[in-house]
Amino acid sequence: MMRGSSMTLTFVLGLVTAVLGMVLVWVNIERLDLAYEVKQLEREYARQKDLNEKLLVERHYLLSPAVLGAKAEAAGLKPPLREQIRVVP
Repeated sequence: MMRGSSMTLTFVLGLVTAVLGMVLVWVNIERLDLAYEVKQLEREYARQKDLNEKLLVERHYLLSPAVLGAKAEAAGLKPPLREQIRVVP
């Protein structure tokens, strides 16, 4: 009777060890997948940040008085005459 329970215990321990081993492998695979995804997101964040900085520079350039004045002049706009200005109290 001792021999049967010893074999059962050995089988159960072997099965538990195999299951824990598979769980450990799965956890490591998930960890690697998440690390890869984080790296991709970091690269995308850096790319978006760089693009945002470039767009801010372009916005400041396009809103500069010199550029706005040149565009207004090209569109046929000119400063108002004195009689065209009305002061609202």
